[in-house]
Amino acid sequence: AAKPPEAERRGPARNTEPRGSSTMRVEAERLDELLDRVGELVIAQARLSQLAGLHADGGLQTIAEEIERLSAQLRDTTMSIRMVPIGALFSRFRRLVHDLSGDLGKPVTFVTDGEETELDKTVIERLADPLVHLIRNAIDHGIEDPARRSASGKNATGRITLSAEHVGAQVLVTVRDDGAGLDVTRIRAKAEERGLVAPGTPLTDQQVYQFLFAPGFSTAQQISALSGRGVGMDVVKKTIEALRGSIDITTEPGAGTAIVLRLPLTLAIIEGLLIRVGEGRYVLPLSAVEECVELPESGRGERGRDFLNIRGHLVPFLRLRTVFEATGEPDPYQKVIIVSVGGTRFGLVADQILGNHQTVIKSLSKLHADVTTFSGATILGDGTAALIIDPAQLMTGGQIGAAADGLREFREVA
Repeated sequence: AAKPPEAERRGPARNTEPRGSSTMRVEAERLDELLDRVGELVIAQARLSQLAGLHADGGLQTIAEEIERLSAQLRDTTMSIRMVPIGALFSRFRRLVHDLSGDLGKPVTFVTDGEETELDKTVIERLADPLVHLIRNAIDHGIEDPARRSASGKNATGRITLSAEHVGAQVLVTVRDDGAGLDVTRIRAKAEERGLVAPGTPLTDQQVYQFLFAPGFSTAQQISALSGRGVGMDVVKKTIEALRGSIDITTEPGAGTAIVLRLPLTLAIIEGLLIRVGEGRYVLPLSAVEECVELPESGRGERGRDFLNIRGHLVPFLRLRTVFEATGEPDPYQKVIIVSVGGTRFGLVADQILGNHQTVIKSLSKLHADVTTFSGATILGDGTAALIIDPAQLMTGGQIGAAADGLREFREVA
């Protein structure tokens, strides 16, 4: 038999070199700079499109549309370079669960799902500490000891599931346990004991869960060796909100708890709702917006009741004209944007809704570090700036709380 050619005996040697040279290491700072330049291009393209619309020139309009298409493709390609699978982060926690399980004498199975889900590299890097704390909490406070689990008819081995999935322009990262679930009564009692809420104040379960994010809050009857280690739930919340994300909690007594982190795909670009308040224009993250309704006659006066009846549910609202000290007469047909933050729904009253707007985020300067109402700014197509509203900061700033107090007073009178 004839001997095979040397190249065939050695295998596809020519293909190994391109495979090795098909990737290259790039510093993250360079990618940040590239994305910043692309952001400037997107802004310039928006201005060109607006100018083209003002002139009845078909050729100019065609060129503007072509540049818009190309800049969108360039933006998407640049953003995709920063995306990495979340599986590398998930794999870090297997050893953590193993060690905690042994330390606490609680056998626990660790399951991951959605490891291929991609997220901005910067977001993934900042997720590590919050996830460590959530997993530690789930094992320490959520999973029962084997004897108690067996007595309640459960498998003696607990289960922690860490998963990720894309939902629209967001990534949902969920830490789920099959433990005892949250005790709403105990959480509320602890909140009243610490003076976080007055006894008898009507609260939904979701509102009660928010006390878990108060600094130093704990319902544990005994302090374990793990208590107090690492970051607290208040720091977890601040970290997620700094990433323009939010936290949802669902629980079922005896069946377990799921903590869902809702995160943007990228920190560079935001899908927003452009609104007008007085003479100013602002952007609300679409991820927080549930719906938009017209402000009824009863709420248009300055002394109108600051809540709406949305399909049988009373929702407090905040007048942005008052918050931003807008001048001039309000629009006769004001709109209310219903937003949701951490399971709490409230409305924001604006003079006009201008439409959806995909925008490049610009960080505020250090001189404005104390202005927490806004998470950043953007440049609109006409070259003017618009501030990006942070709904979570409006809620935690106490202004929504004041509206909610008025709502409770109304309920008591009614």
